[in-house]
Amino acid sequence: MLGLLGFDFLWADAEHSSASPDHIARMILAAERRGLPTIVRIGYGYQNIIGHIQKYLVAGAQGILLPQCESGEDVERIIQAVKFPPLGQRGLAGERWNAWGLATTSGICNPTSSNNVPLSECIEVANKNSIVGVLIENQKGLDALDEIMAVPELDMIFFAPTDLSANMGLHGQIRHPDVLSKIEEAGQKVKRFNEEQGDNRGTIAVGTLALNANDYAYWRERDFTVLCGVAQCMFVDGAKGLLDKIQDYEQSRKE
Repeated sequence: MLGLLGFDFLWADAEHSSASPDHIARMILAAERRGLPTIVRIGYGYQNIIGHIQKYLVAGAQGILLPQCESGEDVERIIQAVKFPPLGQRGLAGERWNAWGLATTSGICNPTSSNNVPLSECIEVANKNSIVGVLIENQKGLDALDEIMAVPELDMIFFAPTDLSANMGLHGQIRHPDVLSKIEEAGQKVKRFNEEQGDNRGTIAVGTLALNANDYAYWRERDFTVLCGVAQCMFVDGAKGLLDKIQDYEQSRKE
C-alpha cells in the first residue's frame, strides 16, 4: 500500500520489533513488487554481524542501518558485511538479488529480469547501489561524527531523536529545543563536510524522524533529505482523523 500511495522507500525495523528475518523478507518482497527499495535497521549487539546482515541482503534489502553507531570502526564493520570484495567481505552465491547467479542489467533486487550480464558486472552494481547507513543515538556518537563521516563508503547518517532525547534525560521529548538543536547542529556539520569534500566522495545523506507533515517541513527547511515516518503514527492519525469526523457528525445530528 505504501508503494501504491507513492512513498519512496520502506524502513524495516529489526531492532524495535519482533519481526524475524523471514518476516522482513516477506516485507521486502511486497515492497519490491511496488518499486520500493527496502532499508533494514538491524538489531543491536550481534557478535556475528556479517552473518546477521547477510540474511537481509540475501532477501533483497538494498540498505542496512546500524543502530547506536559510536565510531568509524562501527561503520567499517557494516561496510565489511554489506560490500563484496575488495570493499568488504560479503559472501557471494546465487541469490535473489543477482537472479540466482544469472545476474541482471537492472541492478540488485530484480530477479525477474532476463537481461543477463556477467556476474562480475552485477557485483559492481551491487557494491555501487547498496546503502550503508548508521544511526547516531547518543552523545558518544555525536562526538565521533568526524571519524564516522571520514569512512569513504558511508552513504547516510540518521539522527535518531527518540534515543537521543532519552540519553539527554528528556525521554520522549523529541521536539524539545535542546534535542532539535543537537540534531540541527550535527546535520549542518555533515552538510559542511559534504561541501568540503566536493567530488572527492559521494554525498552523505542526512536523515531524522518526521512523524507528521510539520516535522517533515521543519527538517526539509534544514536540508535533511531522508525523513522517515512511523507506521503506527500513520495508522493512529488516520484512524483518529476518521473517528473525529464521525463524532463531529453525530454531534451535529443532536443539535
